[in-house]
Order: sequence, then structure tokens, then C-alpha cells
Amino acid sequence: MIRILGVGSPFGADRLGWDAIDHLQSRSPHGCELLKLDRPGPALLRYLEGVEQVVIIDAVAQGVAAGEPVLLKREALEDPDALTSCHGFGVAEALALAASLDGLPPRIDLIGVGAGQDPAERPALNVPQLESLLEQLNVRLKPH
Repeated sequence: MIRILGVGSPFGADRLGWDAIDHLQSRSPHGCELLKLDRPGPALLRYLEGVEQVVIIDAVAQGVAAGEPVLLKREALEDPDALTSCHGFGVAEALALAASLDGLPPRIDLIGVGAGQDPAERPALNVPQLESLLEQLNVRLKPH
């Protein structure tokens, strides 16, 4: 099973991960569990357990055009000058903690969605790009 996690909050651009999950619910990805997480911090670790693959979708504060989803490498999140989450204890910190505890699933994929210049405003999610990235990650979406 694949677990797809939309990380965020109900506020502004930080809602982009949730917007992705809302869209995916209409596409019924085969063999996937879809969850929206409200700024989980270290609690993210429990959602990494018991599955073969986890896809995390979260807004990123810099380095990506507003509303554009991109595949990220975990290493990019570890670079303080690279893409960073909109959260204090965010996805990068949670994944580092999980790695130190040998708690990562066999496969973990990250999709960052550009938050834009003003985090209080929510840009439109580029849905076709999101779907294309998910298909690259072997997530089978129901046809429109």
C-alpha cells in the first residue's frame, strides 16, 4: 500500500498539501491511503509505519514557482539554503528523526509545492503537474 500525506494547515499557502489530497480523493488512487495532516511535527513518524511507500506533499517556502509541484530529494531538505518547509519542526526534521530511529519506510517520496511570495495567500495548485509526478511515482489514478 502507498500512503499519501498532505502536510499543512488551513491557512494560506500552507494548505497546498491539503489541496492535493482533496483533489486526489476525486481520482481514487488505486491501493492508496490519503491523509491530511495538520502540522504533524514529530507525530509524522507514526504515519511512516506499516507501508511500503509514503508520498509526502507539502508547501515549500522557496525555490519553486507558486503552485508548482516538484519532486524533492531528502538531501535537498537537509540543506539550510535549499527548499524549506513553512513549518517550524517540519517534514525535514521529522524525516531526520525517523532516519535516526530506523523508522523510514522502504520508499519515501517528497513533493514540494511552491508557496509563492506571500504565504498568507494560497496559489492555485498545478493539478496536471501533480498528477504527472504521482504517475512517475507509480501512483495509479482513476481516469477523469
